[in-house]
Amino acid sequence: MNKLKRRAMNLPRAGETIDDADLAMFFVDQGIQLYVKAVHYEIFDVRIRSHGVRELLGLLSKELETHGFINEARLIRDFVISNRDVLVMLEEAYIEARYGDASYGTDDLSKAINVARELVKLLDEVVRSVKLG
Repeated sequence: MNKLKRRAMNLPRAGETIDDADLAMFFVDQGIQLYVKAVHYEIFDVRIRSHGVRELLGLLSKELETHGFINEARLIRDFVISNRDVLVMLEEAYIEARYGDASYGTDDLSKAINVARELVKLLDEVVRSVKLG
C-alpha cells in the first residue's frame, strides 16, 4: 500500500517541477486517481479499475456508507461538491493533455495541486478513522 501511495504522491510532485502545465495537470490527475485507488484498496481490499476522480471518490463514498462509515462518506461527498470545478478540470486534463487542444496555466495548476493536497489529507483522515472505527 505504501508503494502505491508513494507513487501517487510522486506524480503531482513531478508535475510541479516541469514547465509544461498541460502535462503537469495530467500528472496531478493521475496522482489523485492512484491515491484514491490505494485508499480504497487499503480499506476494503478491493482494486478499482475506473478512472474519473469524481467517479472514484463516489465509489469510495458509497462503499464507506455501505459499511456504516456515514460521516466519512459525507466528508468525501462534501469535498467533491466544494471542489467540483477543479476536479472537472483535472478529469478533462486526463484526456486533453494527451489528445486535445486545451491549455492550462500556472493558476490552474496551482489550484489543482492545492486540491490534490487537501484530498490526500482528507483521505488519510478517512483511513485513520475507519481503522480506529
